[in-house]
Amino acid sequence: MKLSSIRSEYDGESIESLPADPHVGAELWLEHALKVEAEATAFSLATTGADGRLSVRVVLAKEITSAGVTFYTNGHSLKGLQLDKQPVAAGVFFWPKQHRQIRFEGAVTRTTAAEADEYFASRPHASRVASAVSNQSAPLAHYHELKTRFEKALAEYAGLPVPRPPHWGGYIVAFERVEFWQGQPNRLHQRLHYDLQSDGSYKRTWLEP
Repeated sequence: MKLSSIRSEYDGESIESLPADPHVGAELWLEHALKVEAEATAFSLATTGADGRLSVRVVLAKEITSAGVTFYTNGHSLKGLQLDKQPVAAGVFFWPKQHRQIRFEGAVTRTTAAEADEYFASRPHASRVASAVSNQSAPLAHYHELKTRFEKALAEYAGLPVPRPPHWGGYIVAFERVEFWQGQPNRLHQRLHYDLQSDGSYKRTWLEP
């Protein structure tokens, strides 16, 4: 399949007025994306294994603060195991309708157990059951096996609270390096890079497209 003839035209607003703190800019962009994009909270998360190999997948952001971007997952999954060994990650939001992306890199920390409990309890009942029965990333003989396990647990937990598995919780990717990208005509895209400084402020640098 040859793709070289595919073209997109970009015509975005200037990003010169973005605030000094990248998490504020990220919130502003996400707030707008939620109005026009499908799955606006989805971002690609890259982690590293002990062998140096990169692994990437799409996860859902559940909070953006000055601390970074929070997502939740099974700690026994590939990403959870990799983050236990190498607690650093990179992520990127991409919003095609607005020709925008935000990429970020930083150290990864865990949310508190109380925060994980609160978010887990807010999820739909069936989603909590699914998290309780899934051995995420483990080999599975057949999908029917998982469905059977889920249906059995769904009946067992009918009308009952589902406890959060101890290995299931939240991860926060810090905003140590952040780049806002806005598509512009003639491929003269705008790129504004933020570097976290020792005093907690950010150095802003324009990058060529």
